[in-house]
Amino acid sequence: MPEIQVGDISIYYEMKGNGYPLLMIMGFSFSLLDWGDMFTDELAKHYQVILFDNRDSGRTKSQSTYNYTTADMANDVAGLLNALGIAQAHILGYSMGGMIAQQFALRHPTKLNKLILTCTMAGGDCSNFNPNIQGDFLDLLFPASYLAISNNRKKIESFFTKTSPYHSQSDAYIRQLQAHHAHDTCNLLQGIQAPTLIMTGDSDLIIPPINSNILNNKISGSKLKIIKEAGHGLLYSHVAGIAKIITNFLS
Repeated sequence: MPEIQVGDISIYYEMKGNGYPLLMIMGFSFSLLDWGDMFTDELAKHYQVILFDNRDSGRTKSQSTYNYTTADMANDVAGLLNALGIAQAHILGYSMGGMIAQQFALRHPTKLNKLILTCTMAGGDCSNFNPNIQGDFLDLLFPASYLAISNNRKKIESFFTKTSPYHSQSDAYIRQLQAHHAHDTCNLLQGIQAPTLIMTGDSDLIIPPINSNILNNKISGSKLKIIKEAGHGLLYSHVAGIAKIITNFLS
């Protein structure tokens, strides 16, 4: 199993494809399996895709029990690139991964080429986010119009049956949740200098699209793409379209 020591954790990672490095940071509690093969295989046609499990997620072995921040997790990303001998990469962050990616852009700008922030937010006073949102998991991730299409709900249920055993549990879940809720780059975003693409779904219930508008307004020169009839799970439901937007931006 590919693991590499970064600070106090042993990070589990996978790589596929060839070309310029594209490192992808997954969201809260999920593992690299949640990117899905279709999405990563499509990107691997053009890039060397680097996937990994955040501390306290998946097969990464966290060896500490203290609380940490999204900035600490961004340092994990920088450490992973160093350990792999990669001087610079494109960074794609999804949901909480987008928060970590913001911190990476601010703390490690020389390691960053282009930045992609997907379904994410700045935190602090810049957030429009309901931390107590409740409901059926799939109904929160996907619009009703998508789930109504024949077999879609069953396919997604089968997918998460395979990936959920690798999601954060117990104390690990709580530590990640604390880092998520404490994230705040509201007054720092003007410091991001890398070319930046911001993507969101027009029907995202978990991190509403207004958060992407805020990011777009605060990150100079950034581009905003709002995907129609897409929710927080758009990387699964809109694979081909999202992959094309990303490759067009990075090329």
